[in-house]
Amino acid sequence: MIKLKNIGTFETLPDMAMPIYEGNLPALQDAIAAGWDIEKGIVLSSYTTLSPLELALLSERLEVVKLLVEHGVNLNVKQNPAFLLAVRYCKEDIVRYVAAQGANLDMRNRVGSGAYSQAYYGNKSNIPLIHELGLDMKTHGGEVLRTAVSDHDLEWVTYLLDHDVDINYNEPDMVYPYQATPLTVAARMGSMKMVQWLIERGADVLKAEKDGERPYTIAVSSKNAAMAEYLKALEPAELHDVENKKYELRKYKLPVDLIAFLIGDQLRLELGKNEYGIQYIDFFSLTDTVEMKAGRQKLLRLSADIDQYSGLQLVWNPKKKGSIGCYDIEHKEYADLCGFQDFLREPEQYLIKFLEGEL
Repeated sequence: MIKLKNIGTFETLPDMAMPIYEGNLPALQDAIAAGWDIEKGIVLSSYTTLSPLELALLSERLEVVKLLVEHGVNLNVKQNPAFLLAVRYCKEDIVRYVAAQGANLDMRNRVGSGAYSQAYYGNKSNIPLIHELGLDMKTHGGEVLRTAVSDHDLEWVTYLLDHDVDINYNEPDMVYPYQATPLTVAARMGSMKMVQWLIERGADVLKAEKDGERPYTIAVSSKNAAMAEYLKALEPAELHDVENKKYELRKYKLPVDLIAFLIGDQLRLELGKNEYGIQYIDFFSLTDTVEMKAGRQKLLRLSADIDQYSGLQLVWNPKKKGSIGCYDIEHKEYADLCGFQDFLREPEQYLIKFLEGEL
């Protein structure tokens, strides 16, 4: 059986693939002399096609890589550059060679991942080497820092921060389109140790994600009381002052009964029996409500948690006379539901109408 890293295991390889895998230079030289297209993909299975260069890098055959480079192989294929493959799958000698031969260091693959991320997923020992070769860790290491936090990898989090990677990095990518910071990632994981450690290293407790969520509100939504209490103590007192919050939220034109509900001590709304099995909605207190946007609409998030449906959020839409609305984070769909008192009477009916696309 032939194992190609994380690509797969094969009983055998096609004719042109085997000499690459084995490092059979005479056979490859004969093939090139006979007109072999060194850029053409080699089909390994119904799901896997690799270029000769990809296969050489996965097989860690430096002499084959050199042969392909000598015959003009493209090291900088769009969305599949050689340097990313080398730092993920190869040792230092191959990484240095492809860099010296003109491989671009700052390209990204088809899922938007860069060199530091690829090394982290594969051969972490290449991370210092990437920096040495000229790809600045401070500028390009933020996404790896966020990943290392998610992995509870304190060793590499420390290493990256010691090399001045931005502790508040929040650029969007495919994994974190909502612009998470390392601290909000740690809060979502419920890792008090990581949250405390990042704050000790200087993380901004007020840095919010795209939808307005900050570490404290994430802890509240997650019902992590200890973490919420810890983070609340680090925030400015005015953020948790009811009168100050009322003043800030004047633009939302919240009705008196909704304000009274949100400053009360019964923030869980029990739902009647329903086919979706939604048993309750937990609301934020007034001071914890989150200002957010859905498209161009400015909304105020009211719900901390909807049972069974973490991707749904109840909001207040101040347009016209104002109404309770529902926003589906994953599908980016929004609909007005009804007035606050109407919602209190039959919350399950309005949620079901939203889920079934009737609104």
